Amino acid sequence: MKLQGKVALVIGAASGLGRASAECCAADGAKVVVADVSVEGGEAVAKGIRDRGGQAVFVRTDAADEASVKAAVEATVREFGKLDVLVNSAGAGRPPGVDAWHFAIDLFLKGPYYACRHALPEMEKAGGGVIINVSSLSGVTGAPVARIEESGYACAKHGVIGLTRTLALAYAKKNIRVNAICPGYIRSGLTQSLQDGEDGGMTLIRDKLRVPMDRWGEADEIGKVAAFLASDDASFITGQPIIVDGGFMAR
Repeated sequence: MKLQGKVALVIGAASGLGRASAECCAADGAKVVVADVSVEGGEAVAKGIRDRGGQAVFVRTDAADEASVKAAVEATVREFGKLDVLVNSAGAGRPPGVDAWHFAIDLFLKGPYYACRHALPEMEKAGGGVIINVSSLSGVTGAPVARIEESGYACAKHGVIGLTRTLALAYAKKNIRVNAICPGYIRSGLTQSLQDGEDGGMTLIRDKLRVPMDRWGEADEIGKVAAFLASDDASFITGQPIIVDGGFMAR
């Protein structure tokens, strides 16, 4: 129970890596605010945590809307008295008719910025805290795209690492650590199209990508890293992009 007494706000917690992060933090003792635009999914995650003996509430949050993110931070402090841990893990597919580049920047870069902007003052009041931004392998390397309009995701995820390192330096003396997780190929809703087929996407993993561990990563393998980074076991780690990819980037 390494997060006993801590309060965590997880944005994008209704599914995928955000859900895993919320559940793993709760399993380690944190009180969790499940924040997501999906009411049904978010309520289910919060209920699941409570059913397992944890403490959790759901707050509907649009990660791309600063007012909504600010309200989630305020709701966290109102419900549990403080904010110790922020996990930025919102993700979604682009709605039809929406500009791809601007959608990616708004959700994957501006969203974490809004959350950090409003969470940091609360962490300063609490005497410290931890921010964990979910980036991507696309945040540490280029992404092959067919058109410039499709470059937004990689641009945003690079920006998240820049935001992470900058805030880590700015707030290090205030006892606030800021790190990023860069997942590789993880089973989640956002990678479902890559898993379609009789072999569950294993041809992609083994033959095309040649992931050294020869398998997909699982969401809880990201969630456990988030819980570790949130804990005092990671007390001297800040400003780092933590790559969790089964060895993909080691080549």
